[in-house]
Amino acid sequence: MQLLPYPESHHIQVKLDWLELSCLSNIYFTVRISELRNILENLDSFTSSDIGEEDAEVENEIQRLLEQYQQRKDILGESYPFVFNEETLCLELIEGTLEQLTVDQHIYLYCLYFSHMSASRLFSGLESPTNQQRDLLQIAATIALAGYVQGHSISFGWPRPDSSRFYDALTRAIDLIGEGRVKSLADVNRYLQSRPHKDAGIDVIAWKDNNPRDMFPGNKLIYFAQVASGNDWRSKAVKEDITVIQNHWLSQRIYRIIDAIVIPFDFESDDESIKKDHISLIAEEFGAVLHRLRLPTCFKRGLELLVSNPELLIERGNEINNISQYVISTTATLQQEAA
Repeated sequence: MQLLPYPESHHIQVKLDWLELSCLSNIYFTVRISELRNILENLDSFTSSDIGEEDAEVENEIQRLLEQYQQRKDILGESYPFVFNEETLCLELIEGTLEQLTVDQHIYLYCLYFSHMSASRLFSGLESPTNQQRDLLQIAATIALAGYVQGHSISFGWPRPDSSRFYDALTRAIDLIGEGRVKSLADVNRYLQSRPHKDAGIDVIAWKDNNPRDMFPGNKLIYFAQVASGNDWRSKAVKEDITVIQNHWLSQRIYRIIDAIVIPFDFESDDESIKKDHISLIAEEFGAVLHRLRLPTCFKRGLELLVSNPELLIERGNEINNISQYVISTTATLQQEAA
C-alpha cells in the first residue's frame, strides 16, 4: 500500500485527499506546505521558462488546496480530523495520535481510505477490500442514519447479524416501524420468492416517530437506504427496490418511503458550480445522499442519540470500535510502506 506521486491531472478534491494521506503517512502526522511546493515545482505541468509565471501557478495550486481544505473544515466542523497550522504552515492531524481522535473523525478517515481502495488513483500495491472491511461502512451508515433522521435505525443489509431470511427480516422491520403490513408468504409472487433476495437492495432502514402516541399512518419519516463502498455506486439507486417491496411484498403499503444512499466519496470538480449541479442531479436520482462530507457529522449525532436516548432502537453500536481499529491498522501499514 504505497502512496503514488502527486495526482496533478485529477480534480482538486483528489489532490487534497493526497495531501491528507501524505499527512497520515508521516509518523508525526504532518506535511509541510514547503514540501508540497517543492513537489509542484518539479512537475512538468508547473514548469515554465518564465520563473514568475511558474511561481504564480504553484502558489495558485496551493491556494486552491487550502480553499478546498477550508470547505471541508467548515462543513464537517469538529468531525474533520485535520488542521492547517498557520504558524508552521503545515497540514496536521488535529491530535497527536489516531487513538486520541473521536470516532466520527475515524469515520472520515475510513471514508478517505475507502474512496481510493478500488481502481485507486492514489495507491499502488493494494489488495481488494474484504467484505468485512466493506461492512464497516454499513455499521457507520446505520448509526449515521439514526443521527440524520433523529430516530431509530436498523441494519437490514446482507449478511445480517442474525442471519435471518429476507422475508423474516422484512416482517421484523415493518413490525418495528409500525406502518404497512407484509403479505403472507403464500401470497407473495412465486417468481419473486424463487429469486435470491438477501436484502433486495436495502441496507439500512431508519425512521422517526413525530409523535409516538399517534399510531395512525402518515406520522413517521421512513428512509430505506443503500450503502455502497465501491465505484459502481451509481448503479445502486433504491427507488426501484422500494417500489418492488411496496407493490409485491406488502399487502398494506407504507404511505411514503424516502430513498437514500450512503457512500464514502467526496464529489469531484474544479468548478464549484458544476459540483453543486452534479450533486443536485445525484440527489434527484438517489434521494438523501450521505457522502464523506456528511457521514461523519450524522454519525456523531447518531452516537449522541445512542447514549442519550436508550429507548431508541439503533443497531450495531457495539461494533463501532471495529472502524477505529481499521483506521489505525491501515495507517500503520501506510506509514511502514512510506518509511
